[in-house]
Amino acid sequence: MKRLLLAVIMTLVMAQNALAADFLFGGETKGLKVKIADDTDMTIRIRMQPRLDFGDLVKSEDGTSYESESDMYLRRLRLELGGNLYKNLKYALVFEADKNSKSSSTIGSSPTNEVKIQMANIDYKFSDAFQSRFGKAKLPYSRVSLTSSSEQLLIERPASTEAAKKLFDDYYQAHLLLHGRFAEGVLAYNLAAGDGWEPNSKLHTGVNVHRSGLLYIARVELSPPGWVEAKKSDAPLGKGRHLTAAINYAAQNGIEYAGGSPFEEDRTLTGLDVSGHWNGLTGQFEYNTLEEESTDPARTEKKPRGWYAQAGYFINGYNIEPALRYEEFDQDSEKDDMKEKTTTIGANWYGKGHSFKVALNWARTKYEESASGHLADDDKKDVFQVQAQLYF
Repeated sequence: MKRLLLAVIMTLVMAQNALAADFLFGGETKGLKVKIADDTDMTIRIRMQPRLDFGDLVKSEDGTSYESESDMYLRRLRLELGGNLYKNLKYALVFEADKNSKSSSTIGSSPTNEVKIQMANIDYKFSDAFQSRFGKAKLPYSRVSLTSSSEQLLIERPASTEAAKKLFDDYYQAHLLLHGRFAEGVLAYNLAAGDGWEPNSKLHTGVNVHRSGLLYIARVELSPPGWVEAKKSDAPLGKGRHLTAAINYAAQNGIEYAGGSPFEEDRTLTGLDVSGHWNGLTGQFEYNTLEEESTDPARTEKKPRGWYAQAGYFINGYNIEPALRYEEFDQDSEKDDMKEKTTTIGANWYGKGHSFKVALNWARTKYEESASGHLADDDKKDVFQVQAQLYF
């Protein structure tokens, strides 16, 4: 009997290890790589994220409560081109048609059925400690925003970091970035300068930009030796380990109002984040403060701030990853009762790593009395999300 029990246990362990060695549909794919010359190549990748949302997506006709609705669309649809142009010179070009077929009636939606250039840049490596990138790319702040949506732990990013992305108009914009790593990545830095708010951009309702100073950004990351992250990921799929603490600061001053207005405003962002994983366990915390300060006496100083904490655990063999996040976003800390609090519970199933996966999330948001989102007869909403990813 003991021998039979031991044999069963050994069989289960061996089966578990066999399953853990790969995914149901094989290992991840990394795109089609085409060699053009000795030092020149191109990798072509396509990413699709079919999405279904249902729950409190629309307001009632009188605007006093939330009503149930469903919406099917392509959350992301992207063509990615990139590779080496020459030795130590890389390039990236990404076309996107995100939110394709998304309903215009759902809350917070901005549907699009057009193709746009999301990123276009070149990056030259002088050394590990000194590299330079120029062109359109993500601005270097906010850990969760810098992480590719293809490797997010949960379907949506936190409300506070989404607000931070809009503080300087477009999170994807042309800028010059100096970046590098010391001691094999123990210390990493990013220093950037860009246009930020450009002339004629819509700054507030009824207020456009005349001109502005440059946008400056700095981000520093620190990791213990042996705990350096190869690339940013919310979901490392049970492999390796990392521990990184980071701070970032961004500022743009002298944003002048158009139309002959004598007023202007300054905007700043300060943030810190800590992330780490050890085998299947992953966790992350981030805190951001935003500030809008205007010389217009009719506009009070606005200071949104927010934080989130999230964690997940990748179960080897079954390739399932339960995940949880709690977040608070104070839409303006200068005023009372302006917070929104969201709890998200989810699970990911990986059929081919990040090349093919399915995610299911339930997000409940509660609004304080003065917060945007609080309705006369409703102070909370529940949204269920199902999203698949094909990334080849």
